[in-house]
Amino acid sequence: MESICNRYFFKIIYNKNRPLIGLFLCLIFLLSNIFGQETDSYKNPVISAIDIQGLQNTKRYIIEREIQHPLNIPIDSSLVEQDRNRLENLGIFSKVTWNELPLEDGTSILNFRVIESISLLPIFSPVYNEEMGWFLILGTRLNNFRGRNEKFLLRGRIGNVSAYDVIFKNPWFFGDHVSIAFNFSKQIFEHYFLPYRQATREFKINIGRYFGYEKQLIAGIELKKKEYFGQDTTSFYYLSPDLIAVYDTRDIYNDPSKGMYIFYYGKYFRHLNQIEPESTIAWTQSYSAYYSPIKGKRKTTLGFNLNISSITGFRNEYWLGSLGGVNSVRGWRIPSREIYSDQSQSYRFGYLRAISSLEIRQTIIPKYAFQSPSYFGPIRSELGLQTTLFIDLGIAVNTWEDLSDSAPMIGTGIGIRIPVAISGNVRLDYGWSFYNGEYIERALLFGIGQKF
Repeated sequence: MESICNRYFFKIIYNKNRPLIGLFLCLIFLLSNIFGQETDSYKNPVISAIDIQGLQNTKRYIIEREIQHPLNIPIDSSLVEQDRNRLENLGIFSKVTWNELPLEDGTSILNFRVIESISLLPIFSPVYNEEMGWFLILGTRLNNFRGRNEKFLLRGRIGNVSAYDVIFKNPWFFGDHVSIAFNFSKQIFEHYFLPYRQATREFKINIGRYFGYEKQLIAGIELKKKEYFGQDTTSFYYLSPDLIAVYDTRDIYNDPSKGMYIFYYGKYFRHLNQIEPESTIAWTQSYSAYYSPIKGKRKTTLGFNLNISSITGFRNEYWLGSLGGVNSVRGWRIPSREIYSDQSQSYRFGYLRAISSLEIRQTIIPKYAFQSPSYFGPIRSELGLQTTLFIDLGIAVNTWEDLSDSAPMIGTGIGIRIPVAISGNVRLDYGWSFYNGEYIERALLFGIGQKF
């Protein structure tokens, strides 16, 4: 356009009969281009520095390595939002916000402000687990150990379960997103549907790596001993390598508005105490997708999940899985020993399980951070409220061929989600269950974290 205006200007000089309206339009274009550039520069100032406010325990480099917005370019709000989401997904902040701080030279500072969640959490609390019942937890949990986003858990459990755990996780141990985790634990409890008392001891170590921010591979190896005490004692010793592959495009892990999450998990069990060595393979695949048709602080989100898990190779009743419970088909309680022994609901047990879930999540009170005093110092956490409508379908069979002849278990109901520090969400789901067109039961279920 500028070259056209230049040619038109010179033609006017040598041809006085050419109308002046063209020159007037060219002048308007050139002036609007000049002022438009100044306006764009004003709206999108160049970022000359990045600042972080609110750090108390967290090392600064933990934040800096997650911020990808370049310096000396005009601010890109979409890149800044991605940086903000990555900081929130660390799970160590109750709130993350950002703003621009203009400077006298016309550039701006990109300023991130964080509110750290509680990092040291002494544990002395009664806890209910639907598979183990009530027990008391004693211990401590460090959610941001040494200020390096490390997780360290040391706890003991007494009551319906006797156990201890030592867990350590570092999501960026060295190199480019190379993680390490180990777990040493022992627990004794009553199996919820098998007529045995179960004792488990294990040591496990995992090493993982991110490829970009969406792909992750984790490889691990586990040494485990399982014992089942009943009329007789049955023992299993395993040496178990496993592999996890993840593809994750969610914006916020705890409450996504968009994206998908694909998860593959394979584990090979080599039985060390069999006369003739046997092996078992466990396989799980999960697909989740999220979309928010109504966006904003009080957003509405649609979520869908399909989860398939199977056991192949050497297997017996100790390897059976079941359907029902807060992380399975909701509206159904977990099966009891009576249900398993009388076979009145045999369709709830199998080596192959497929579960699909659909949720409509509505934010009622947007998450907010707060601080309250305590004997151990100020507790920094978050609160909010989200309601959910859900429907779950599940099938449990022993072979793939049985799928076509099986009717699905159905559960539908409502739930609430309350965001809390460290755990993510406290979840209550109340639902009704149906099978073959008949109403079965209703159940109020308690859980930690989103179902998917």
